[in-house]
Amino acid sequence: MYNKKKILLVAPDSFDLYKLIVENLEYLGYDVVHIQDRGYPFSYDSFGQRVLNAIRKLVFRDKSYKGKLQHKLNRRRQLEGIATSERFEFSLVLRADFFDKDIIALMRQKTDLMLSFHFDGIGRDLRILDYVSYFDRFYVFDENDVKKFPDYHFRYSPNFYFDYPFEFDSFKNLDKHNIYYVSTFHESRVEYLRFIYRFLKARFDCVKFIVVYNKPKYGLIPNDVKEDMELTTQVISFQEQLCNVSNSDLIIDLVISEHSGYSFRVLEGIRFAKKVITTNLSVRNADFYHPNNYFVIDSLSESALIGFDEFLNKPYCPPSSEILKKYSFTNWLSTKLNTDEI
Repeated sequence: MYNKKKILLVAPDSFDLYKLIVENLEYLGYDVVHIQDRGYPFSYDSFGQRVLNAIRKLVFRDKSYKGKLQHKLNRRRQLEGIATSERFEFSLVLRADFFDKDIIALMRQKTDLMLSFHFDGIGRDLRILDYVSYFDRFYVFDENDVKKFPDYHFRYSPNFYFDYPFEFDSFKNLDKHNIYYVSTFHESRVEYLRFIYRFLKARFDCVKFIVVYNKPKYGLIPNDVKEDMELTTQVISFQEQLCNVSNSDLIIDLVISEHSGYSFRVLEGIRFAKKVITTNLSVRNADFYHPNNYFVIDSLSESALIGFDEFLNKPYCPPSSEILKKYSFTNWLSTKLNTDEI
């Protein structure tokens, strides 16, 4: 009987991205154990804990107790996941800095090959540098970080698109949009957010921008964003976003100032054969770039929008089979494992 290779996926629960990674890994034949940084369903272990939390919150104005219980629960579930196997063929860790170091160290003891992929700028939180030594290979999605931190021997790896068969049945009744865009609120891109929204709203009938924010940042959001766009503190799953993106006419990508790595949106243009509007200037240097497919906005001036109508009218230029393969999740993973490299 064929035994599937057991692997450990360690990834944050942000937008349920990990669920699609698990599905793609299972599609490739792996037996996947997944642990996440948070998001495990919480419940009190006893009535006494519930009472103690109420007393601390109401009498002592201490709102931290429940958070500490949640952290203990997270750790317990993480340890349970690691304990499901004596040995893992490899561990794939996304955003190692979201996990306690002793959790990463325990994984190291039980894993033949430790891989890290950091899909954020290293400079955004330098604590990640303390994790590098736990890994056999540490990949960064911003090529500039390889040059900025030469002592850490980072390897460059761009993002990927998912290449397993999607099942969008649960989202089949979603509305059709000319443009659909979901973004977490970030001060460095809010001006581009406003600028591009106004430009597109004047040209398309159905433009939907959703801004996901943390409550403490609500006061930083400009009034016109609050009035014109949909604001939410709720998670919109990555699968739902993909369904909407696949059903829209154009894809939007607004890069933040701390990195220049290619986002998932940029590469979904390849996956869904759709044109992309992006503020990431490095796209012009990418091997998948074609001026018919990517419209790069490099400033907040009206001159940056010159040629947009011509861009829309030009036919989409399908990338080569080599490019399609290179940026698929299947190839992305195989290059990390040193097989079938392009």
